[in-house]
Amino acid sequence: MKSISKFYGLVLVLLLVSTNGAFAQAKAKKILVIGVDGIINTAIDYANTPGIDKITADASYSMNGYGGVPAYGSSGWATLLTGVSAGKHGVTQDKTFNGNKFTQYPSVVSRIKAGAPATVVASVVRTAEINTLLNQSADQKFQYNTDEEVYTKSVALLKEANMGAVFVQFSSPADVGNASGYQLRQASYVLAIQKIDEYVAGLNAAITSRPAYTNEDWNIFFVSTHGGTESGVPQSTSPEEINVPIILSGAELDNKELVGTSLAPREGADNILTLNKAPSGDRTYVRVPIKGTALQGMSKFTIETWVKAGANSSDPSIIGDKNWDSGGLPGFTICRSGNTWKINIANQASQRYDIGSSKVLEDGNWHHLAVTFDKTRTCAVYQDGVKVNESVLTYKATDVMASPYDYLCLGQDGTQTYSGGAPNWAGSYNEVRIWTDVLTTETIQKYMYLRNIESSDHPNKASLNLYLKMDDVRGTVVKDYSGKNNNGELVGSASERHPYYPIGLTDVAANILSHMGLRVDGSWGLEGTVLKSNVPYRLFKFSN
Repeated sequence: MKSISKFYGLVLVLLLVSTNGAFAQAKAKKILVIGVDGIINTAIDYANTPGIDKITADASYSMNGYGGVPAYGSSGWATLLTGVSAGKHGVTQDKTFNGNKFTQYPSVVSRIKAGAPATVVASVVRTAEINTLLNQSADQKFQYNTDEEVYTKSVALLKEANMGAVFVQFSSPADVGNASGYQLRQASYVLAIQKIDEYVAGLNAAITSRPAYTNEDWNIFFVSTHGGTESGVPQSTSPEEINVPIILSGAELDNKELVGTSLAPREGADNILTLNKAPSGDRTYVRVPIKGTALQGMSKFTIETWVKAGANSSDPSIIGDKNWDSGGLPGFTICRSGNTWKINIANQASQRYDIGSSKVLEDGNWHHLAVTFDKTRTCAVYQDGVKVNESVLTYKATDVMASPYDYLCLGQDGTQTYSGGAPNWAGSYNEVRIWTDVLTTETIQKYMYLRNIESSDHPNKASLNLYLKMDDVRGTVVKDYSGKNNNGELVGSASERHPYYPIGLTDVAANILSHMGLRVDGSWGLEGTVLKSNVPYRLFKFSN
């Protein structure tokens, strides 16, 4: 046995030793980061992009990455370079970096120069403030008025023998999109993206033609800082602006498309909770104790939640506190209604209302549902920020709306035993919020995409009484972030958690630092995650 161990030990040594008898030298770590303003998430699949396709073939990537809210060029670049979202870095306005907290959350360029001062870093941009406020630590900084000038200078820099990291900004897709709309049926917009592709191919060629290329380990990161609307008018919160392509290409990265459902949930990330139907028929749901809280018998409220419906039948409760065996029983439920949904609400005198959406819910997509209720006035139903139904109410101020049950449930009714569509509603939840106030249409639309509401400037924040982000990655506690300590409990086993978005702009900085061999300090407060890397071989310790 000892002779076998020695034999394997000898083989291992031979694998690690080069042909001249010396240990193999590690390749020099280098990186090119290409940030493009204004590429929507569907553009690369639609346009002719052989240059981008080439780096994607050796990349971990998603065409549906999370750019962040608000979705502006200024905030996008701040997020990309600092590795934290707008709530931390403070850039929340279009075309300005006012309010920034870059002293507390500096650019990844500053991190590189602090951790590896010998690394030569260049920054070539269209927006001057990126160099003066974020990348001021770069050894070489250049600002130009056109993408063509940015490209020409970047190619020249990539030919310099000692160059270690190059950060490049292109902006022509945003220029065209803002003028004529971010539309794939607009030839000018598609041509702008295809021009970017030519630049990507040229930059890649400049790297591979370097005399020392075989002894270098290059990563090429290609990301869009924000998308855009079909009209070209920025809204800052629409899916077309938030969803962006993120491509991280390099030899140590897995060669795969990143899909949220196949990734493990991450601490502190934007995760979701999915409730399935157990094969055994056991119920799976979330229950929130409401006895003695402002959530019991509300006279005014706004309920918001993002949901993605699974396979359902009958009329199971999506969220509610009443006994749904009868619509005349007191309390409320938001429930399935055919392939759409409705709210049923009744007082203790069995005076009921059923107010439904006219839009399809069960189409495989995420939808934002909202209901506003003012007992003596109206009840309105919203889907994806649009008011789709409204009813005038005739309740009196003295009417009691409270259900006799002490739990508000997600996936079940207040009894926790409802059998319609049994055993529970199947689907995914994210960002469940209940306010004991009536939010305006404008407020719903403005904040429906925003995470971390508790630290935002939301005008109704004082009335927030339940905020389940669904970011929990383990255990049965579903944390309430409203500040009211109304934590939920996950009941049953047929559930799963995974990222809402597979990757985001906050992940880029963490992966830049990882590739450059720099350790992230926990005190930096970065929000990104390093992607899983391929390992060509592993060393095992053998007993002798």
